[in-house]
Amino acid sequence: MLTRKTVVLAKIEAAYGTDPVPAQDADAIAVQDLKIGPAGDSVERNVLRGTLSPVRFLRGVKSIEASFKTEMKGTGAPGALPAWGWEGVLLRACGMSETVTGGADIVYAPVSADFASCTLYVYRDRLFHKVTGCRGSFRIAAEAGKPCLVEWKFKGLYQAPEDASAASPVLGNLLPPAATGAALAIGGFGPVAQKIELDIANVLATRKSIAAPDGMAGFEITGRKPQGSFDPEAAAVSAHPFWSHWENAEPLAFSLQVGSAGGNSFRIDAPALQYREIADSDRDGITVYQVPFSLASTGGDDEFTIAFI
Repeated sequence: MLTRKTVVLAKIEAAYGTDPVPAQDADAIAVQDLKIGPAGDSVERNVLRGTLSPVRFLRGVKSIEASFKTEMKGTGAPGALPAWGWEGVLLRACGMSETVTGGADIVYAPVSADFASCTLYVYRDRLFHKVTGCRGSFRIAAEAGKPCLVEWKFKGLYQAPEDASAASPVLGNLLPPAATGAALAIGGFGPVAQKIELDIANVLATRKSIAAPDGMAGFEITGRKPQGSFDPEAAAVSAHPFWSHWENAEPLAFSLQVGSAGGNSFRIDAPALQYREIADSDRDGITVYQVPFSLASTGGDDEFTIAFI
């Protein structure tokens, strides 16, 4: 079994836990660093008997956990969903809505109800995993000079892997934009930062049920705490009063755009970024700050948006 011969397909489910049958020519997603494995309870049986030897445990509630990374890129045309698989499916399964405006953009925003779910088909060479009822969380990392990466973590309903022919997917050949010439602004200030991360930090609840196969009814998103961090060079107070903004928990407008080509750029906007800490650090002799932050809403389900433009 060769690690590099790994293929992932993903498709939104019409009904939770029901396989929508992802297709190799429309639903394949290029991934990196995939990890997939079972999660479950080992139920110990503390039976008293005339020996100190333990009795066998039982396998209790079972599920599947999968994690991987994708490169963040557009679809090739503004406001057009691609014919090949795309991370928009994964965003929707992480509690995001999708709004397509033809010729303009595709915008994803957090929601608080009617969460979508997806099915993952994972081929590890000739070993095939089908994972239905997937919901999860994601973290975006942008680092100077590199493609932006999205780290995904999903939980889904358990099915044992099977032997199957390796998939031959159709993948888009669009290259991701690198984080160069990016437009970053926080409170109207353009910091010199090497790296910025944003994490939706979804809270995923496990719904156990005695009536469900494997004791698992599914997974539900029950909360989120959008947050992140960045590492700006220190600046004069007149340029950007980091300490005052921290002291007053000042909400600051945030925006980051990576890429400039139509159909292969994205922009992240947040109306109320708040500094949680400010710690001194050093980068090649230059004083920098390590600044974790939180993203708050101003009206509900608007902590941040991701627009592919």
